[in-house]
Amino acid sequence: MRKFILCLLLFFCKAVQAAPGSQTIHVHFAGNTVFNAGLQDSIPLTEVLKQVTAHYQVNFMYEERNLSTKKVVFSAGKFAGQTLEQLLTAILQPLHLSWSEIDAKNYSVYPSEGRLQQAQRDSGVIPPVSKQDTAGFLRPGWNLAVQPKDSVRETLNEVKIISRKAVVETKSDRIIYNVANSAMAVGNSIQLLKSAPFVKISSDNTISLQGKNTMILIDNKPVSDASLQNILQTLPAANIAQIELITHPSAKYDGTYGAVINIITKKSQIEGLTGNLAADGSRGKYSAGNINGGLTYKHRGLTLYGTSGLNVSDELYQVQSERVLGTDDVPDVLSNDWRRLSRSVMFSFQAGADLEIGKNQTLGAIVSGGIYHFDGPWTTKNTIRKQGGAIDSVLYTDGTFDMPASTFNYNLNYKFSADSGKNELTVLSTFTPWKRNIFQYFPSVLLNNAGDTLNVPATYETRNITKINLYIAQADYSHTFDQQWKLESGAKFQYTASANSNEYESYGDGQFVNVPEYSNDNRLKESISGVYAILSKDWKSDKLQMGLRVEQTRSSFVGNFDQNYFNAFPNLFYQHNLSQTDNIFLSFKRTINRAPYYELVPYAVFLNRYTVEQGNPLLKPSYDNIYTLGTAIRKMNVSVIYTSTRGMIALFPVRQDQESKLTYFSRRNLDRASDYSVFLVFPLRFNSWWETQNSGQALGYNSARGKVYEEDYSINAFHSDFKSANIFQLSKIMKLEVDLYYWTKYVQDLSRYSGYKNVDAAVLIDVFKGKGQLRLAGNQIVFKRNDFSILKDFRTFSSAERINTDSRRVSVGFTYKFGKTTIKSPEKKLGNEEAMKRL
Repeated sequence: MRKFILCLLLFFCKAVQAAPGSQTIHVHFAGNTVFNAGLQDSIPLTEVLKQVTAHYQVNFMYEERNLSTKKVVFSAGKFAGQTLEQLLTAILQPLHLSWSEIDAKNYSVYPSEGRLQQAQRDSGVIPPVSKQDTAGFLRPGWNLAVQPKDSVRETLNEVKIISRKAVVETKSDRIIYNVANSAMAVGNSIQLLKSAPFVKISSDNTISLQGKNTMILIDNKPVSDASLQNILQTLPAANIAQIELITHPSAKYDGTYGAVINIITKKSQIEGLTGNLAADGSRGKYSAGNINGGLTYKHRGLTLYGTSGLNVSDELYQVQSERVLGTDDVPDVLSNDWRRLSRSVMFSFQAGADLEIGKNQTLGAIVSGGIYHFDGPWTTKNTIRKQGGAIDSVLYTDGTFDMPASTFNYNLNYKFSADSGKNELTVLSTFTPWKRNIFQYFPSVLLNNAGDTLNVPATYETRNITKINLYIAQADYSHTFDQQWKLESGAKFQYTASANSNEYESYGDGQFVNVPEYSNDNRLKESISGVYAILSKDWKSDKLQMGLRVEQTRSSFVGNFDQNYFNAFPNLFYQHNLSQTDNIFLSFKRTINRAPYYELVPYAVFLNRYTVEQGNPLLKPSYDNIYTLGTAIRKMNVSVIYTSTRGMIALFPVRQDQESKLTYFSRRNLDRASDYSVFLVFPLRFNSWWETQNSGQALGYNSARGKVYEEDYSINAFHSDFKSANIFQLSKIMKLEVDLYYWTKYVQDLSRYSGYKNVDAAVLIDVFKGKGQLRLAGNQIVFKRNDFSILKDFRTFSSAERINTDSRRVSVGFTYKFGKTTIKSPEKKLGNEEAMKRL
């Protein structure tokens, strides 16, 4: 079967290469000269690269020693009908040379494997560095074939490359979204993530990658779920350089996550003092504004950096729903229209230091945090009627809420690297205290259809106080053996102490009195101990990675439960390279989804007089088995993913009071769920000023089965989605980006969700000679505002719910960078100094 798949994919790749308009140049060679049939004169390879540079508007980096003696029989007429990749392969391969793409405008040329190793031994020269090492600068001794100026071709040493990175880079285990110079980098990081490939953000800002439970990292450091949304809302998009979408995470990451999003912020590599200031504002129905800044100081082995920001906004969240209750011939219909307008003030900061100790060690410390305050009206209108009949009564609740919150992170980290990176040790510890205090006040009045007062229910108020302390200690070690086998291992200990109290008080006899039925005080403790090991190796045409993570979980809630369970999470990744640009790969990963801490305690919270949410101490973790088969063909990446889920967690109605029309909701485990999906990424460049990055779920099918009110229900549906980012380089200083997206209807747990479509657009303008960037953006500018619709249908309960936010907005942002603009003898030690000195 494997041979059949390999042959089939190889045939397809060859068919693509041989398609009309994609001819290859047929060559034969002798010694160091390439001969092309029908051509006579040979010219130096360096001159040929200059012709290629002029024709394709790209640059080449190479070590002059490797190219100076080689010649090519070549005619400029052979550019016709050839892609750059085809031309380079035909020219360089017979000369035992290889090439690689650094970014969309820059390529490196170096000896092929075998010749490369001999060149290293003979001359001590290492061939071209990778994309990550170039950082826009050439090392001494490197040459760059530049675009001709005034008809004069020249080769320069030690020059700066002015390049444009591809917006999206695809690798076998991840997608890299380069946003440092994106026009869409306006607003906060949640807005920016909406334009990333395969990322879905729900109405309550829950983030998932390829539909998997997703871990969020900021600069490779984890963010606690409790503080995640507030941190992302205060992290400006303009401060983000790159987003790594890790679709196949190794056993290094917690067993909870099937995908990882690593947000990499901008950090200056310039010696001395540098910084930036940024401000942006947006307007929909309501307004939001943000101002932030950052400073970085580098001197030899010391780096100091800090950022802070202030966000002020009015955020609308509105839910409109209808519930059909009971099984009578003419059941009751309860409508629910609640509207929350949150006035928020959010202050965030980060301060850190990195100190290089000797040549191979780095010690770092980070303190970050946020102080938040949310308040505003929380009004609700409920109507009661018989199905098909007129409104019987209306309940108006003129509620308010007030919610202060804070979160802090204290991190120490240490890194040791030796033997040119063959041995690496990283140790980190993090302490995260999180607090939240929610106060809600609900006065209401009941009217009849004519507007007359029927009743004034007792006013009630609730106060929910949550405190969570999270402790993490983690160590990771890697060793590369002589035969390029690599062993990675590590251990992690995580301890969480959670305290949650909920007080429900009802007004009567001139005072508020506690109602014990809806009040509670809970203490939960949980510890997770995990170890992992990963063994990997790269061959010439194959890559293998095998990993296993084991975790021991202990959790206790006095008087309710005491859990102690062991889990093993294996993962496997295999890749076979069909050519330099084409490969196939497969992977397997098992994950666990633990319930949030607060859901495991028997709390009861009134959302309004007809809706109560309760905790469930009997809630169990859910488990996913994720299987992936994929291929990369040129720059196109296709993945087929099958996910089997046991015990999916979702919110369901669990009890009804027919007289008061009160419905109780709680999270429960489903029996089974599954998802089949085909994901693809494919970039297209039409010309030098227009490129597109396209991604989506070409086809998906998911299903779920479980019990509601002790009866069995099942659901299934096909679905698909598509995103296309169109980037137009209008001039040297102006860039336009237009994003188009479309989602069909889909199902999740036992609910049906609506699809949505729209167009976002943004303009980026460089000002003040590149030191400033001005961004103008509009969200949902073509079709009507996207609302989320959710349908549930059970025998004694059905509901139609529509969620809308103030998401149709116009934004403007400005960023200014100040400080030095040239690098002064950077001294960063990464453990590879011995090799780098040979460049």
